[in-house]
Amino acid sequence: LQLEGEEAEVEELTLWELIERERYVRSREEAEKYLLEHPSSYVAHLVLGMAQHYGEANFPKALFHEARALELFEAAEGVQPTPSQPWRWHARILVALTRAHGDLEHYDEQLGLMYRYNELYTPQLLAELAWPLMKKREFAKARVAAEEGLATGDPYQIERARNALCAIEFEAGDDARDAVGCREAVSYTHL
Repeated sequence: LQLEGEEAEVEELTLWELIERERYVRSREEAEKYLLEHPSSYVAHLVLGMAQHYGEANFPKALFHEARALELFEAAEGVQPTPSQPWRWHARILVALTRAHGDLEHYDEQLGLMYRYNELYTPQLLAELAWPLMKKREFAKARVAAEEGLATGDPYQIERARNALCAIEFEAGDDARDAVGCREAVSYTHL
């Protein structure tokens, strides 16, 4: 089933399906083959980056291919795709880049991409902002980001926000708030 904003070649959609099924070795091999004949495929570069990230834990290679995917996408479709364009690929590339930068501890770059994503797409990355802000020791801003995630009522955001609040207070050295935050994070369950 192809989603709106997910237009791509059949072979590219097949590559994406491999990533969704977490078949990282095969997706890497198939993306490398596809890129030999289609070097400007932003989908194949995204797939190769994600395979490197999640299958090989090769964060620098993941970052290279995901950055290349963004460059190729924006050259073809622009920096702010419209609903009639394959915008979903752009959103996926931005999220992939935020994760690669985060794992490489490039927190300024990660935050910049998260803010950019939030300007263009929903649901926004709210609680996710807390972690890089915490790592930059901007605890007040990190708490605000986590609280904004909690306020959405979205179980995904709540889970990340509670986890972030636990980590923020630990990093900030506030044992009392850390104990409360961690207890709430551990006890949170959603159906």
